[in-house]
Amino acid sequence: MTTTSEAAEATVPGEQLPYSHELEWPEGLAPWTVIDDTGHQVEPYAHFEWMREHHPVLRVQHPEADVYFVSRHADVRKGMRNAKVYRNQVNDESPFAFPTLLDGAAHMKIRKVVASAFIPKAIDQVADRVLEVATGLADDFVAKGGGEVTSELTRPLTMATISGILGVPYKEVEQFDTWTESVWAWFARVSRMAPGMPGDEEQAQKLFTYLGGILERLYEEESEAVAGHIARAWKDEGILTRQEAIELCVFVFIAGFDTTTRLMGNAFLVFQDFPETLGQLRERPESVDNFVEELVRFRGPVHKAPRRLAKEVEVAGVTIPEGSIVRLLLASANRDKEHWGEDADRFNIDREAEGHFGFGHGVHSCLGAPLARLEAKTMFRLLADRVDSVSFDVDTEVVFLKGNSLTNGVETLRTAVVLHS
Repeated sequence: MTTTSEAAEATVPGEQLPYSHELEWPEGLAPWTVIDDTGHQVEPYAHFEWMREHHPVLRVQHPEADVYFVSRHADVRKGMRNAKVYRNQVNDESPFAFPTLLDGAAHMKIRKVVASAFIPKAIDQVADRVLEVATGLADDFVAKGGGEVTSELTRPLTMATISGILGVPYKEVEQFDTWTESVWAWFARVSRMAPGMPGDEEQAQKLFTYLGGILERLYEEESEAVAGHIARAWKDEGILTRQEAIELCVFVFIAGFDTTTRLMGNAFLVFQDFPETLGQLRERPESVDNFVEELVRFRGPVHKAPRRLAKEVEVAGVTIPEGSIVRLLLASANRDKEHWGEDADRFNIDREAEGHFGFGHGVHSCLGAPLARLEAKTMFRLLADRVDSVSFDVDTEVVFLKGNSLTNGVETLRTAVVLHS
């Protein structure tokens, strides 16, 4: 078995590395794959720990191209900071006008159109609405003694918030959930090596058609919602084409609820594994800021950042060839003991979590991070005031996301709650 110390003695060309499936993995750990279609990687932290120690650059075979997974904090940080070499645009031509698929001037053009919607002043303006929606949801959830977290608590909050900011009345369309799932599947299939799902492009195009009509209406109404600004960037300013405007609207909408929904669902895993956390939040409400940052570090939903190398690089003694596809393992870096200390695998509400990669880093940092923080802080203040503990059976009442190439975490979770007296 190749070890880290052996790799460090001499630079090893990437093409000479053994593949993941050729390595002797510890008992209980299946070889790491690009796409987790079996569910072996739904809780990947033991994999990450072994990779950091033994194979900080892991070569994985895939029908399209080999993929190199980078797992240590220091190496991930270098990659995230060097956008000229670690290119965000993996495809030769970007299939969508999504900021996460673009670099340089094209990326900045798209980003600037919506950036003003996520500055602190803009987020403050929606705080009351977030509190109103979250309070109603939390009260109903607690009154029933719990329920399914995603459909009854977290998704309704994030959907209501981002649709309100965009100006997109998602509740008018029964097929919205199917459409958005199809967009992510199509996006992942054409740009992230994922298998997709039957009919994903056809269903996604229905969402594109619907949002094209919304953009036309909001333009005529001179709406100040984000989608109104996107429409004017297309019609008045010529910054975007019609198709780019629609695709950007789709991206902001889906990105605005999907990862935040998963982040808040993951918090329930923390509440069960570290039951003292709810009491700490209740006794020290001011600690909710730290709680959310530690949650993003400890169980952030975005696990991987795909990149394509503009030139050959050396990482942990391994030479990765120019043009290679690299996946920077953000979730692994967020638990690297070399950076976070020996308790990196424990949730610590008092930890100084600055330096985590849960919201990206550098020029590709997440625009929606302030909104995600607001929603999470609001919801968990409310729950801490109402709930003493949560309980569920991980084997029967939690479904983890699988088959995804980028994100990870709770898909559905049914829990009971014990009320705070």
